[in-house]
Amino acid sequence: MVFLSETSDDGSNGGDPTKNLQEDNQNENPQEVEELHNENPPIPQEEEEIHNDNPQEVLEENLPIPQELPIDIIVSIVALIPRCHYPSLSLVSRAFRQVITSHELYLTRSNLGFTEPVLYAFIGFPPYIPPSWFFLRRSNLGFPLQLRIIRSLPPMFPAAAVVTIGYKIYLMGGYNSLVEYRPVSTVVVIDCRFHTWGYLQNMRRARYHAAAGVFDGNIYVIGGCKKRDDDWVEVFNVTTETWATVPSQCPEDASENGEFITYVVMQGRIFTLELGGCLAYEPVQGLWQSWGVLSELMRFWHPSSSCVVGDLLYALDLTCSRGHPIVVYYPNELVWRPVQGVYSYNLPILSYNWSKMANFGGKLVILSGGYSLWFKDIWCIEIALEIRQGNQIWGVVESISLVFRDVMMAPSIELCRTVTF
Repeated sequence: MVFLSETSDDGSNGGDPTKNLQEDNQNENPQEVEELHNENPPIPQEEEEIHNDNPQEVLEENLPIPQELPIDIIVSIVALIPRCHYPSLSLVSRAFRQVITSHELYLTRSNLGFTEPVLYAFIGFPPYIPPSWFFLRRSNLGFPLQLRIIRSLPPMFPAAAVVTIGYKIYLMGGYNSLVEYRPVSTVVVIDCRFHTWGYLQNMRRARYHAAAGVFDGNIYVIGGCKKRDDDWVEVFNVTTETWATVPSQCPEDASENGEFITYVVMQGRIFTLELGGCLAYEPVQGLWQSWGVLSELMRFWHPSSSCVVGDLLYALDLTCSRGHPIVVYYPNELVWRPVQGVYSYNLPILSYNWSKMANFGGKLVILSGGYSLWFKDIWCIEIALEIRQGNQIWGVVESISLVFRDVMMAPSIELCRTVTF
């Protein structure tokens, strides 16, 4: 999985998230402090005592000079600095390294509203190299965006359901390709601040190709297993880290095995796409809605190249049937419209199968593979969105960056998600 952030970085180690940021040079010499010299000769002791009749003032003048700022002051200062500068700050002193790798820093940034979006992606190189987690970073030295692999994170089970909450990525279910492609109930959480991970309580049922969404801070998972009214839906309480079943009458239009091709969260509902049509689940009242294969929603909604930004569904239309390569679905009007201002001639060559979209802090980001005779590339396209007269969406292409290149193997972008911290 890859991470993308305009101002994000992988931590305080200058690009390698597997390095221990707490390491320090044990032979580090203490900092030399320059002594300030007065132009006038020093005052004799007798005169000094005469000029300092107040004993308290004499005591304060003799206090040692502090060598370091208090940690809480450093935290308050560093929290206001963009994360792309953290690798440089980590070289200043041990205190800065401790702050940059502390939970207090990210809590302070969150309280101050200084969080930044970071895009993670899961990329493989079939058939020889299985997918790994990556993130996209831009350094503070003006270097272009680059994909960086994160070796400290484990691979995920194929066909797992994925959601993000704040700085965490939750991976639920999937199948074990080593054991006859058996579905699993495993749940893994990734802390993207420090690139660490751990297991959570398993789901009640094993699921793969399920759908998931976050509502009121809780994670709802639907499908991914044979239909049963009593436990086809489960909810995970993020605070108590426990699962509970949600009784719900399964829709008749859903496939018997409950496998979904893709899913999004829009208008307080989980929208799922399968071969026979679309379903929408509203968790508050447990209501279902369905659309057939000939519905307008099915016209441009593709398994890979789609995402939700601002409660609207964006997708690729490479035929430009609406005059533009990107279209947007208005769920209230049940209609697709083109994203004005974006044209095929100012974009790299896109494909349905090799492109992934993501909501990046309110912007639309596309990671797309581009292949030629000599190179296998990944491009990153950042598009700012705005609503103009007539409720029409306009896009402005802010950047197009070559973020990965290989001469041997073509990358396969499995998914990309955005976290904030």
